[in-house]
Amino acid sequence: MEEQLIRESPTKIYLTLFYLSLLLNFFFLSQHFFFLPPSRLDSTVSELRWTRRAAEEAEAVAAISCSGHGRAYVDGVLDNGRPTCECNTCYTGADCSVLLSNCSADVNSGDPLFLEPYWMSHSSESAVVFSGWHRMSYATTDRYQSIELEKHIRYLHAAVGNAITHDKYLVFGSGSTQLLNALVYALSPENSSSAATASVVATAPYYAMYKEQTNLFNGREYEWKGVTSKWMNSNKTNFIEFVTSPNNPDSLLRDSVIAHSSVIYDHAYYWPHFTAIPAPADGDVMIFTVSKVSGHASSRFGWAFIKDENVYNKVLNYMQYNSMGVSRDTQMRILKLFKVMLENIGGDEDIFKFGFNKLRKRWQRLHALVNSSSRFSLQQLSPQYCTYFENIRDPSPAYAWLKCENEEDVDCEEVLTKGGIISRGGMIFEASTRYTRLSLLKTDDHFEMLLQKLKPLVASSKENHVKIKLSWTRDAAEEAETVAAISCSGHGRVYVDGVLDNGRPMCECHTCYTGADCSVLLSNCSADVDSGDPLFLEPYWMSHASESAVVFSGWHRMSYHATDKYFQSVELEKHIRFLHAAVGNAITHDKYLVFGSGSTQLVNALVYALSPENASSVASVVANAPYYGLYKGQTELFNGRQYEWKGVTSKWMNSNKTNFIEFVTSPNNPDCLLYDSVLDHSSVIYDHAYYWPHFTAIPAPVDGDVMIFTISKVSGHAGSRFGWAFIKDENVYKKVLQYMWFNSMGVSRDTQLRMLKIVKVMLANIGGDDDGDIFKFGFDKLRRRWQRLQALVNSSSRFSLQQLSPQYCTYFEKIRDPSPAYAWLKCENEEDVDCAEVLTKGGIISRGGMIFDASTRYTRLSLLKTDDHFEMLLQKLKPLVASSKENHVKISSF
Repeated sequence: MEEQLIRESPTKIYLTLFYLSLLLNFFFLSQHFFFLPPSRLDSTVSELRWTRRAAEEAEAVAAISCSGHGRAYVDGVLDNGRPTCECNTCYTGADCSVLLSNCSADVNSGDPLFLEPYWMSHSSESAVVFSGWHRMSYATTDRYQSIELEKHIRYLHAAVGNAITHDKYLVFGSGSTQLLNALVYALSPENSSSAATASVVATAPYYAMYKEQTNLFNGREYEWKGVTSKWMNSNKTNFIEFVTSPNNPDSLLRDSVIAHSSVIYDHAYYWPHFTAIPAPADGDVMIFTVSKVSGHASSRFGWAFIKDENVYNKVLNYMQYNSMGVSRDTQMRILKLFKVMLENIGGDEDIFKFGFNKLRKRWQRLHALVNSSSRFSLQQLSPQYCTYFENIRDPSPAYAWLKCENEEDVDCEEVLTKGGIISRGGMIFEASTRYTRLSLLKTDDHFEMLLQKLKPLVASSKENHVKIKLSWTRDAAEEAETVAAISCSGHGRVYVDGVLDNGRPMCECHTCYTGADCSVLLSNCSADVDSGDPLFLEPYWMSHASESAVVFSGWHRMSYHATDKYFQSVELEKHIRFLHAAVGNAITHDKYLVFGSGSTQLVNALVYALSPENASSVASVVANAPYYGLYKGQTELFNGRQYEWKGVTSKWMNSNKTNFIEFVTSPNNPDCLLYDSVLDHSSVIYDHAYYWPHFTAIPAPVDGDVMIFTISKVSGHAGSRFGWAFIKDENVYKKVLQYMWFNSMGVSRDTQLRMLKIVKVMLANIGGDDDGDIFKFGFDKLRRRWQRLQALVNSSSRFSLQQLSPQYCTYFEKIRDPSPAYAWLKCENEEDVDCAEVLTKGGIISRGGMIFDASTRYTRLSLLKTDDHFEMLLQKLKPLVASSKENHVKISSF
C-alpha cells in the first residue's frame, strides 16, 4: 500500500517529507551532538540521554572475553539473556578457549576478517548511533542514495588513485553481487530474439558467481557462454565480458580480451592492501564493494561507476524493481567508515598500510612453507611499483592459488580435505582440479590453522625425497649450493667455474657494479644494452632451482659414440618436438631435426647445404634490411666457393638471377616485426629464434622447409650454445649432417643432457601459474620493460620506437600486448645523424644501425639483460629525453 502511494502521488509525499526533514534537521542541529566527535560531544552535552542505553549495551557486549578466538555481538544469540561468544573455526567453549582436536582449517570463503583488528583499534571514530526513527521513510530528499556517501566514495577513489570517477554516474547496490546481474541486464539488447541475445563470458579461472548468477536468472536477453578463449575468433557480436582485476582466484591484473565486447570490470580487489596500483582504472563499467576495501562484508554494500547514461538509467530501473535501493542504515554506516579511512590515509593508521602489511606477512610465510618442498606450488607474483605507496611493493594477495604438483594428486582440493584443510577447488573456477584456492582474508586463527595443517602435507613430500640417500653426488651438490648461496648484493652472481680468490669463488658483477659483493655502484658508468644476452630469464630458473639442476657423473658420456645416435639424444629430439607442439609455434612432424652448437653454427651449415655443388653456379645469399649482422659477417668470413654475400633482398626483386639463399628472421632482429620471404623461387632459411610467446604473439605455427631455433632465446641459456633446425628435404638434411661431422662432430652430450632437463621443466609448467610458465613469466617481464621504455621515449619528440600493436596469440588464447626483445630506437632530431654515437655520449652502449645495413639514425637497445642493465638504461636515457623537452620549452616560450 505504501509503495502504491509513493508511485501515485510522489510530489505530495516528497513535499511532506521535505518539510519533515527540515524540522528534524533543526531539532538535531539544536542539540549539537549528531555525528560530533567525542571531544566536541563532551563539551556540549553534560551527560548522554537517549543514546546512553545503546552505548552501554554496545560497550558491555564488546567487553565480553572470548579468549581472543571469537567475538560477542549485540545481535548475537543469548544464553539466559547474556550474549554468547561466536567462536572462530576450531575453537569452542563458553569463552572460545577450547581448541578442538582433528578440526579442519577453513580457508574456503573470502570473509575479510583480517581487517577486524583495524576497526577495533578505531572503535570510537567508527562507531555509529542509530536513532529509533532514523530514515524510516521509503524515500528521502536525496531519494535512494546518500549524496554525502556518493561524494565520499569519489573522494576515496581520488585519494587512493585506483579509479577515474569524475566522468561517470554512480549507483549503489546490496553488495557487488546485486550489481552483477543489474549490469548484465542493462548491457543486454532490448530485443529478446535469439539473434540479439548477449553472450556472457569470462576468462578462466573466473569468479564462479558470474556463471551461476547468469544461469540462475536465465534472462531472455542474455545467456552464459563460458570462457572467452572459445570465442576469440568468432564472428558473433553482443558479448558481455566479465573482467576481474585483480582476478579471483589467482590475484593477477587482467584486461578485456574480446574486441568490441561490453566489459564489466570487477575491481573488488583493486585496492592497495591487495595489489599494486599501477594506474587508475578507467573502464566504462566498474564495480567495487565495501567488503574488500573496509572488510564489512555483511553490510552488503557495493557500487558501480557507469559511463553511459542509458546503461545507468537501466541499472537504476533494475534497482527500483529489485530492492528499491540499499538500506539507508547501511549507507550511514558506510559513510562513517569511509570518513575514518579518508582521515587516516597516508598516516600511521592508514587502513591500506595495515591491510597490506598483514597480507604480505601471511603470503611470505605461506610462500616459504610451500616452497620448502616440490609437492605444491603457488601462483607467481612479483613485486610491482604502486602509485599509492610510491614504491615497489611485495605481493599481498587475497588468495593463494595452490597447485598440486605430484602426478598422483589429481584433485588438489581433495588432497587438502584429507589433510584437514577446507579450500575451494579449481573446477569451481573452471580450472584444472590440480588447483585449489586458499583464502588469506580470514582471522589469524584461520591462517595459523592453515599453516599447521599444511606442514604435515609438505613434510610428507620431503620424506619421500629423503628416501634416496646421497653418496657420490653429495660433494658436488654441496659445492653447487655453497657457491649459489654467496651473496653478490643482487647485482651479480657466483659460478662454480668462476675465478677464485684464495680458493673462494668471486662475484661476477653486473655492468656498473663492483666490489667483492658487487655492492658498489660505479659513477659515470655506461648502460650496456648492446648484446642480446637473455639474462631476463635468470630469475625464472632460480625459482625452479630444484627441478632444473643436473648432476654430471665423472663418467658421463665419455665415448665419441652412444647407442641412440652418434651426435643426438633421441630423448631430447622427442622433447623438442613436444615443446613445439605444446606451444603451437611450428609444424615439425614431417621434418628432419638436426642439432648445432647454437643457431650460429647452423647458419653456415645451412648456407653450405643449400648451395649448388657445382662451383660455377654460385648461390647469392641475401637478407631483408635491417637484418642480423651475423648473416653477412659469417658468409663473407667462410667465403665458400658455392656461395657469396649479395646484400639486401630489395636490390634483387626484379632480377633474373636464380640460386638465391634468403635469410628471413621472424620476428626480426632488430625491429621485432614478423617477416616472410620476398624473393620467388629462393631457398629460404627461416630464423625463428624469437618466435616464442614471451617475445611475440603466435598467430599460427610456422611451416617453412628450413627453420632454425635456439635455446638461448626460448629458455635464456645462451652460454650452453645449443640450437636446432628442422629440414624438409632429405638431401639438405644429409648435407647438414655432413657439415656437422667435419665441423665439430656434433654437439656436446653434456649440453644435450642439460637441455633435456631444461625442456622438461618448461613442458611441465606450460599453462600453469604466470611465473610457473616460462612464457608467461618472460612475457610479463618484457611487456613491463617495453611499456616503461615506451612511456619514457614518448614523453619527448627526440626519439621514436618501432610501432608494435597488440595481437591475438594462439598460445595465450587472447590479444596480448607487445613484449619485444629489442627496442629499435630512432633519433628524430636533424642534428642527431648517428644515433648510436648520441647514446654513447649519453652513457648508453647500443648497437648502431649500420651493423644491420640500416640508417645510422637507428640503433638497437637490448631489453633482454638483467634488471640492473634495464634500470641503468632508463636512468641514462632520462637526461637525453629531458634535454629534448627543454629545447622544446625554449622554442615555445620565445
